[in-house]
Amino acid sequence: MIVKDLVTFRKHLPSVVLKGGLDPFIDSLEIAQEKLQNEILGKDLIDALEAQSSEHEHLLKLATRVICYEGFLINIPDMDLILTDAGFAVTNNEKMAPASPARVQALTASIKSKLDGAKDALINHLMTAPECLSWRGTEQFERLSDSLIFTYQEFKDLAIYNQITADAYPKCWSDFFDLNGSMNVALMTDVASYISKDYAEEILEKLRDNERFLPIEKKVLKIIKIAVIAIALGDRKSGLEQAIIAHRIMKQNISDFPTFEAAPESQELTTEHTDSPIFMMF
Repeated sequence: MIVKDLVTFRKHLPSVVLKGGLDPFIDSLEIAQEKLQNEILGKDLIDALEAQSSEHEHLLKLATRVICYEGFLINIPDMDLILTDAGFAVTNNEKMAPASPARVQALTASIKSKLDGAKDALINHLMTAPECLSWRGTEQFERLSDSLIFTYQEFKDLAIYNQITADAYPKCWSDFFDLNGSMNVALMTDVASYISKDYAEEILEKLRDNERFLPIEKKVLKIIKIAVIAIALGDRKSGLEQAIIAHRIMKQNISDFPTFEAAPESQELTTEHTDSPIFMMF
């Protein structure tokens, strides 16, 4: 285990004043670590962190924070319940007043927000730290990169929030992670029908290989990300409008997009795609 003592746990959760040690949280911390391994880090990095590798000192701090927050949230619903011979009971301490549901909800919301930020910080470190270069070869990285959007904060910066997208809009990092598959489908189908599947695959590979993008490519990439998110959230009209804008910019700067230029989708269109806005002559 990465988090195995109460001192480390309380460093990130100062409201914890347990006297009996970390035992009540052991299982939830193990679950949190397994989730972190499966969703983000992969087994090799988890093993390195458990071995306290000096190479990954900062990564260990970031991962520890994620595990503490996640493990705490997993345990919150059961914290004041005990099972007796007579059935379930609520723990009672005459020296302390029980917290109101509103205060428990406020604490839960605060920790959830901190967990979202902690996971984003962890991913940003993985993407920029030279010692984490091997992470780009993991299944976890491949899945995270499938949609072009790596962090929940970037998603929120680019997402269109309206009556159409409200229900599907992710409320936390885990919801964002679960939307990854839908965003990849949006990229490789609807959006690719305007920017070409070959170019969609090219930008995926350039991001995965950490290659440099031209300024005009960065501009187009941002628009493509907005399109991908909108379509994944159910606002296909807005998403296709953004895909058309990307197509137009690429046409106007065709020499900077040779892969797109060689694809059939680069041709000027006057017909309409199925269920999509009409293309005009650019």
